[in-house]
Amino acid sequence: MPFHLPPLSRREFLRRSFLAGVGLATIPAVRAADSKTDPDHWALFSDTHVAADPATLRLDVNMADHLRNAVAGVRALAAPPAGVLVNGDCAFDHGLTEDYATFTGLLQPLSEAGLPLHLALGNHDDREVFWGAIKDARPAAPLLASRQVSIVEAGHANWIMLDSLDVTKQTPGRLGDEQRTWLTKALDARTDKPALVMVHHNPVFTDGKNTGLLDTAELVEILQPRRHVKALIFGHTHTWRLTDHDGLHLVNLPAVAYPFNVKEVTGWVDCHLRGDGMSLEMHAHDTQHPEHGKVSELTWRAA
Repeated sequence: MPFHLPPLSRREFLRRSFLAGVGLATIPAVRAADSKTDPDHWALFSDTHVAADPATLRLDVNMADHLRNAVAGVRALAAPPAGVLVNGDCAFDHGLTEDYATFTGLLQPLSEAGLPLHLALGNHDDREVFWGAIKDARPAAPLLASRQVSIVEAGHANWIMLDSLDVTKQTPGRLGDEQRTWLTKALDARTDKPALVMVHHNPVFTDGKNTGLLDTAELVEILQPRRHVKALIFGHTHTWRLTDHDGLHLVNLPAVAYPFNVKEVTGWVDCHLRGDGMSLEMHAHDTQHPEHGKVSELTWRAA
């Protein structure tokens, strides 16, 4: 579920328990605490998998420590980003209330630094539990009754965050008819800038068992002919990959938490948008990993 946390002072942060002040419509992506912040600079997280107990390990990885490291990395940047996008699987496994309490506490330094946060849900989250955690902050009239979507405005592009959580603890995800209809209208109403679509589940283009996005074909049918859509950004697979599908960039974000394969890099991505594309810099937890510090330049397909 995407939501936006505006910059808060420490006192206000604690008073509102981190999750108040949510806005789920179009959100100008300029950091209120610093008007000089670059609206085209973003930090991208995915698959944090934080458990209630911060000492919890999965595959010999302490997820809380990895999120702390990612947060510290963002705080250490010479120039702060306009905001942080966290692309789902925020919670460890079943989306427990206590998971979200620990997760949001670990993100507190970003809020204290004045950084807006935009979060989405994955299959290890629980929408109802999460909604319960932000019951005082949910809008009276959400954009969709069954899902939460948002549009975040950057200088050179619009981030469109979708909700692919279908059933908690079941691996595949699905957008559904209602959300795809909303997406079509949202894209058609905003053709003045490139659109970057973010969703937790990975698209699947092959036959056989689908553990990613079940309605991939329907999504691609929306995105492919709309030439102002430049990239589909996703997580879920705990891998860092840059590919394309007929000119549409496919950006598979690495997991902040743990890899499924020990050779895979974990960490977060520093994103800079420009008029004709974007640059993505990998910030690995393991600074000796060969992917750490690599910058990939993507150029947008023609309109």
